[in-house]
Amino acid sequence: MERAESRQSPSRLLWVLFAAYFTFGMITNVLGVIIPVVIQEYRISLFAAGLLVFAFYISYGFFSIPTGLLMDRFGARPLVLTGVVLMTVGCAAVSLARTYSIVAAMIFAVGVGVTVLQTAGNPLIERLDRPGNYHRNLTLTIGFCGIGAFAGPFLLAFIQGTGQPWRRLYLYFAALCVAVLGLLALSRFPDREPGSAQAVHLERIPRLLRNPIVLSYSLGVFFYVGAEVGTASWIVKFFERVHGLHSDVPGPRAGRLVTGLLPALPAFTVSMFWGLQGMGRMVSGAAFNKFGSRTVLRLYALLSLVCLVFATLGPKNVTAAGFAACGFFTSVLITLIFSGAIHTFPANEGSVSGILCTAAAGAALIPPAVGWVGDHFGMRAAMAIPVLCLAYVVGLSIWGKAKYE
Repeated sequence: MERAESRQSPSRLLWVLFAAYFTFGMITNVLGVIIPVVIQEYRISLFAAGLLVFAFYISYGFFSIPTGLLMDRFGARPLVLTGVVLMTVGCAAVSLARTYSIVAAMIFAVGVGVTVLQTAGNPLIERLDRPGNYHRNLTLTIGFCGIGAFAGPFLLAFIQGTGQPWRRLYLYFAALCVAVLGLLALSRFPDREPGSAQAVHLERIPRLLRNPIVLSYSLGVFFYVGAEVGTASWIVKFFERVHGLHSDVPGPRAGRLVTGLLPALPAFTVSMFWGLQGMGRMVSGAAFNKFGSRTVLRLYALLSLVCLVFATLGPKNVTAAGFAACGFFTSVLITLIFSGAIHTFPANEGSVSGILCTAAAGAALIPPAVGWVGDHFGMRAAMAIPVLCLAYVVGLSIWGKAKYE
């Protein structure tokens, strides 16, 4: 059977998922660089601009649990394909939209697609290699998401620098989604074991939510993604409001074709945040082997918190270094929170995955809150919100009871 074979050596489908996560990472995390452009074009407040992030991530709150239940019933293949189709349609529509309300609606559609893909894809990764490699493979897969996030601001800088409208970026995203969809359609998914299909039982969700491990780790996901997106989405505006730096791309000039298309420091810092996050996911396997997953979770959570505090309070160069380093140390937090909870409840992996991905709605609620505080009290005060969110993750890393080893 395919499942037995996939547990002896990594499945080719794992490489296709790397490409899928690379694509959705680029689509998801470029929002932090687009927000200043949207604010300027539509003349809206920081809070209103934060609702663009809300539109994307609120889909996790509505669609993760239904996706997890449907995965338990029908398997991963139809849901993974559906997710990429929604991403394709949404990105193509954003490239044609002309009003803020339509842009936000189509960003929501893209968010639904990413939610379905990730909720079904994360547990699927466990079945594409030996079970003992799940933590590593999930970290590596989401590492490709970080690499895509690193590339996004550079692609936007190129588009703006060559005089193209920013919406053209989403046309390129749609083309990438079409390529990924083709690869997935041609891939062989693991066969489901006879009798593994489960009826959709909504009553299991309240029972799981009453479990203290599921509840505490769901809150861990909520606060972690809130801190991550609530930080990265506002780096550019933080530089502008606190240090007086802008992220405008001047365009190519004679003798400066390459440097003229590079992002300015604020946008470059966003790129480094996501790029170092992706790098951290690629290189942290050695730390897992040497110290164990639980110790790495504790160390990285604490260091990410320290870096964010320095970024918030320091001068310009310290801010840039602090935000970038924070990206590196957040690299494994979500995968370790997620995989620890999944590993603790193997009999309900789809439902638990749905609950955990629902908690990613923290990324919908925290960024507008950061924007509101920034509007009224300044961006340094606003960054206290992601600092407090990461403090919860530090506490979870110390006192959480999920199984790792």
